[in-house]
Amino acid sequence: MAMRWGLRGTLRRRLWRWRRSPLRRTSDLIEAWLLLVAWVVGVLGGATAGALAAAAADQGFEEDRSSRRQVVAVVLERAREAGPTHADVSTNASAPVRWTTPDGRIRTGRAAVPAHTPAGTRVRVWTSFRGDLASQPPGRSDAVLRSSLVGAGAAVAAGGAVWGSVRAVLALLGRHRMRQWALEWERADARRGGATA
Repeated sequence: MAMRWGLRGTLRRRLWRWRRSPLRRTSDLIEAWLLLVAWVVGVLGGATAGALAAAAADQGFEEDRSSRRQVVAVVLERAREAGPTHADVSTNASAPVRWTTPDGRIRTGRAAVPAHTPAGTRVRVWTSFRGDLASQPPGRSDAVLRSSLVGAGAAVAAGGAVWGSVRAVLALLGRHRMRQWALEWERADARRGGATA
């Protein structure tokens, strides 16, 4: 029974702005509505913004994957690593390669291949739909992770923007409330003949 009254008392304290009371000011009711709207818009708007951003990012990653393809290229010169490395770390080096585009043209360029790859070795490289060298597109699981992070960031940004705006409006309401109280104290002081003690 004590728990029931405790919950009821907590609810009464939280919802005091909504009850009729001679002590409730108009600014208290405005603040209550503003907080309710902020929570609804912040949560729903943030979730919507996050879902839309994640879907857009996922579509972008899917377009990247579908517009690139792997082709076989031939290394033209032995690949040399750029600087000293540890023996237990496998490194990549840039080497000139030659490949054939989908329309049959032979192209050359520099691609990342394993260090010390000899000339004449066949390696797989990624190209764009035009046949230019391109970076490897993110895999499906990597794309899902990146899309999720973009969506979470958008949700936090949208919710933060709503909450920040509401906090600014609440600060203005607080200043207005303080000015009203100062005026009321001056009126009370004037009624008592200048002595408020």
